[in-house]
Amino acid sequence: MYPLRLLDRSHFEKLVGIPEAIEGVEQAYRLFSRGEAGVFPVIVHQFEPGRREMDLKAGHLAGAGVFGMKMLGWCAENPARNLPPLAGLIIVMDVDRQQPLGILDGTPVTFLRTGAAGAIGARTFARKDSRTALIVGAGNQGRAQLLGLSFAMPQLETILVADILESQSVRFVEEQQALYPRFKLQAVPFSGLSRATEESDLIITCTRSREFFLKKEWVSPGTHINAIGADMPGKQELEPALVASAKVFADSATQVVAKGECQHAAKLGLVPAERITEIGTVLEGMKPGRLSAEEITLFDATGMAIQDLMVAAMALNRAEKKGIGTVVHF
Repeated sequence: MYPLRLLDRSHFEKLVGIPEAIEGVEQAYRLFSRGEAGVFPVIVHQFEPGRREMDLKAGHLAGAGVFGMKMLGWCAENPARNLPPLAGLIIVMDVDRQQPLGILDGTPVTFLRTGAAGAIGARTFARKDSRTALIVGAGNQGRAQLLGLSFAMPQLETILVADILESQSVRFVEEQQALYPRFKLQAVPFSGLSRATEESDLIITCTRSREFFLKKEWVSPGTHINAIGADMPGKQELEPALVASAKVFADSATQVVAKGECQHAAKLGLVPAERITEIGTVLEGMKPGRLSAEEITLFDATGMAIQDLMVAAMALNRAEKKGIGTVVHF
């Protein structure tokens, strides 16, 4: 018989915030670069392309003593049903005893760890004098990225927000401005994306697009880009020529070539594997990051199961100490 702790959204949100998520995701990157963590092939199945899909992501953090998997489902029709479009579960197992430790609601973990990934990318590669950021994609992921930036890049002054649905970017600004009073949030039309891009020191793309909308000619020297949206084959947000012109960093070099923003430039032969540097090696001091204020840098973040597992394990550890959650015995 073994105990299994169950944490729902309310439990998780009492235990882990964006600072802890950033700490956990950074540790996952570091362990990955040291060979003390790994990910397994991702399983993606589209029941109806663009409407219903499932993702299974698994990995291990031997250096942290845990392994496990995340199972997610996405349904485009759910908001009309008053249901979240994204839902799932995370299962965390213990390496030493090879027994389950807990099961968590995957949605809040995914939200925080993706915001944390963007925060680490911006903090690591963006210029320290960055003042203006552009978020393209005013959905839930845009909110996660803004949350991460608020913690990692407090020197920012202006946050521009664009979405292909202009009403959504306007609503985003109206909802979020009060939460981030030190930033000036401004909705910009998607048709004005070229100007917004030119004015920005930091750009975050977090859409479900399958056609690029960010062009090389718009991006100013010294800009850093977090490419968040492309996380499966076919997705695309950046012009391949832009990817080729940037100094490219990734969460996993293997993943970004297979299903990240780099997949399109790689297929065209514009970005060879040796030009892609994993962020963990930069954090560990194994390889350099940005070397000049004029470089255009790109962080291609596809998301790895080890990020979710590290954040989930942190929550379970804290929950055990505080007696939070429901414990069942098997």
